[in-house]
Order: sequence, then C-alpha cells, then structure tokens
Amino acid sequence: MFKKGLAIFVAMFVLCTGFFPLKPVQAATSVTKYVTATTLNVRSGPGTTYKIITTVKKYQAVTVSETRGSWDKITVGSTTGWASNQYLTTKNMAEGLKTVGNNKQLILVTANGYNTSNAEIRTFERNSLGKWVPVLTTTGYIGKYGFATAADMREGGKRSPIGKYSIGTTFGRYANPGTKMPYRKITSDDVWVDDPTSKLYNTWQSRSKTQGQWNSAENMNIAAYTYGFVINYNTQRTPYKGSAIFFHIGSGYTLGCTATSQTNVVNILKWLDPNKNPVIIQTPIDELNKY
Repeated sequence: MFKKGLAIFVAMFVLCTGFFPLKPVQAATSVTKYVTATTLNVRSGPGTTYKIITTVKKYQAVTVSETRGSWDKITVGSTTGWASNQYLTTKNMAEGLKTVGNNKQLILVTANGYNTSNAEIRTFERNSLGKWVPVLTTTGYIGKYGFATAADMREGGKRSPIGKYSIGTTFGRYANPGTKMPYRKITSDDVWVDDPTSKLYNTWQSRSKTQGQWNSAENMNIAAYTYGFVINYNTQRTPYKGSAIFFHIGSGYTLGCTATSQTNVVNILKWLDPNKNPVIIQTPIDELNKY
C-alpha cells in the first residue's frame, strides 16, 4: 500500500512541477584518433605527474574511450592509459594529403627514415562523403637499405623508391585470386629484364622469345611472386634507374620492392578496383607532407 501511494505521489509531483528525473549518464562512444606528436607519452592517469606506461609514434591510431579536460583515456594494443589530447586528432594520415584528389583507393607505405627495411603498410578508401576511411594497417618490408630518392635510385642498389605511383599489372603463379585489376598468370617462361643496356629494360618478357636481347633478367616464377602487383616505377625505362619494382609476398627485407604476408597481399589484390584509380605512396613518414 505504501509503495502504491509513493508511486501516485511521484506521478503527481512530476505532473505538477514538470520535473523529470535525470537519465543515467551513458558512456561515451569510443572514437579513433591519430597521434600528431613525433612521440606521445601515455600515462597511468590524466596528468603529467602520473607515470609513463608506454609511448606511441606519430600517425599511430588509438581508441579514445573517455575525456577529462585536456586528457584522453586511450587504448593502444593491450595497453590503456591517458594522453594529452593536444596531440591527438580524428584526421587519419590520408586526409591531409594534397596529391590524391583524383584517387579513391590509396596504399601508403611509410618507414621511420630512409635507412630501415621495416615499414608500415596502410590502405584507405574514400567513402560516399569523399572522406578517407582506413581499411588495413599492417607491417611490411622495403629494400634492404631502406628508401631512396629518385636521384639515388639505381639498378642493384637494394633500395625502394619513394614517390607516388600507379598500380600496374597484378600477377601470380596461380589463378586470379579475385582481383578486379588486370591479372597475369606467371609461367616458367616469364622473366623481367633488368639489363640496363637492353632495349627491353624494365619490362616483362618471354624468355624463349627474347633470348639474346638481354644479358640479365629476373625469373618471375618464384615463391615471392606467388601473388603481387607491379609498382609503376621508372615507366620511362631510364637505364640504370632501377627495374622490377613490385609489391609482393615476403617476411623480410627486399631488393627494392615492397613486401608483406601472403594474406595481406591477397586481401589487397581483392580490394583493388581499377574504377577507383588506386595509387601507392612510399615515403619516410617525416616527409609525408610532400604528398
């Protein structure tokens, strides 16, 4: 009887006063942000007096679950802590690029400087609003001695070229894995001419049909090329400026190509769409603003 009377009282109070009890505060939806500082400290609490528990690098993605003033509670990998939101932005790496206005798919290969073979590989696609949306983030490898500028690229230099390039023929030693791009199945007769003195320099050729027209050529029928695509570098075929620059399968440094796991390569091949004018940009991360 008491509970019923109390309920009637509350109802009458609400009707007469117009007061409605406040709803419980809902937890904020987590958002993805990206680091803008070269190195960002993550602390155990929201302030500089708290212990540093880890650091994150520029452009790395973090998940923000809570904000207290100028501090965001972030999760990166398996670690959760607090970081100054002065150095966090909702804009991803692709959104600030100036040279991709006509492209709807982007592969971004970055490294921490010129002299490392370790790289980060990220893919992005424009949504219906024209915004770049991250699709894949993974690790990969470039040339044994890192990146090279256009001036420094040379045949046999074991460096990968920096720059923005269109995507060439996709390829593999087996049937098309599902790419929409032009696909070519490799045979035991296929070679890529890497002889700078040959008129066929930096082209895919039939060994049997071109024998005698070059002094050296790379065999295409190898495990690294089980799946991959041609990066359209040195399409003018300037002698000695480098040849056979591919995106292919690999678990360590390359001789000038870009590599990642077979799963990643196949997923990227399936994702690529010629109607979206895909491109690849390769650069030290500190020089991303050039693109």
